[in-house]
Amino acid sequence: MPLRLAQMPRHHAGAQEKQRQEEQEERLSYRHARLAIHLDISVKPPARPRYSLGFFLPHALRWLVTGSLLVLLGIGVYIGVRFYHINNQLYLWWNDMRPSQTAAPPQAGSLPLDTYRMEIDGRQVAGIDRNLSGLAFDGDAKQLIGVINRPATLLTMDLDGRMLRRLPLRHASDVEGIAYLGNGRIALVEEKHNRIVIATLPKENARELDLRDAASFAFDMDRPDRKIKNVGFEGLGYDRGRDLLYVAKEHSPRALYRIKGLGEYLNSGRIAIRVENLDHWLDSRRVGTDVSSVEVNAGNGHLLLLSDESQRIVELDAAGTVASQLELRNVPGSKRGIPQAEGLALEPDGTLYLISEPNLFYRLKPGSANADPGLALAKQHIHQ
Repeated sequence: MPLRLAQMPRHHAGAQEKQRQEEQEERLSYRHARLAIHLDISVKPPARPRYSLGFFLPHALRWLVTGSLLVLLGIGVYIGVRFYHINNQLYLWWNDMRPSQTAAPPQAGSLPLDTYRMEIDGRQVAGIDRNLSGLAFDGDAKQLIGVINRPATLLTMDLDGRMLRRLPLRHASDVEGIAYLGNGRIALVEEKHNRIVIATLPKENARELDLRDAASFAFDMDRPDRKIKNVGFEGLGYDRGRDLLYVAKEHSPRALYRIKGLGEYLNSGRIAIRVENLDHWLDSRRVGTDVSSVEVNAGNGHLLLLSDESQRIVELDAAGTVASQLELRNVPGSKRGIPQAEGLALEPDGTLYLISEPNLFYRLKPGSANADPGLALAKQHIHQ
């Protein structure tokens, strides 16, 4: 008997097809969920490490050592620039102007600066702590006259750098330079105000020098919009025989002026003052990068310029040409050089006196006093 296959109802076949589709969708949903989980795990940031002292200590030591080295480097650069002027030495070297190459034999009749030796090397001036500034030679009393800029003070010293008298200067401030005019009169320069004050040395029993009523005149050649205020006139030097007062401005920019007729005005009251600009005398790189002090060789009228930054003294002849030169860092007999040379004075026999902040005194002697015929002339003019 033949078998007959029963046909399934049409609604039952549709149910099975629907079930297969649901199972397929469920499998696809499961796969998508696993893929999403996999992707989420793959981009998840790493877990934060747990920091400890052992982690921080090497980094802290590394930064401490680096910072300490930078501080020491900064201190070294400051000391080198401030006291040894290595920036200017690098400048001179870069421009092929090293001292061994710039020095030249002195002109006839000039000071034999290349023979000078250190006789007193950085003696501390007892009674002075800081701010020792300008210096001048008093040929009448055979002594040195100096100034302290803050507080403004006048002092006298013997030729060995020992202080004899100390007098406060009333109604004066920031006094940087001094020149001896003769007959007990002095000229002082206030750097901050660019004012030159004329005064008379006080008597032995005086306790101060009041400049309230002293003759003075302002000498400001700077622009009114000058921002740097403490770079005014600092050096004074007087040629008594020729009645010439030299005024030097330290830097920013450097300047040099010559005033004629001041002595005649003080002696007779006749006003015939002439001011001459000598800035072109400073164009030579041998002069130095600043002008800290100025002095006059009375015998021949030559000018001595002191450069603290370049550690140099140059002598200029009547035409402004360098006639002689002394490198302060190479002076025989000097152990330390002159760290901050501020004042310069010249004695008739050619002896040079220098002062350096804060309170150091130096004396230099020529190798042969007879080598310079101008020295005898200087002695003669000083005593006139």
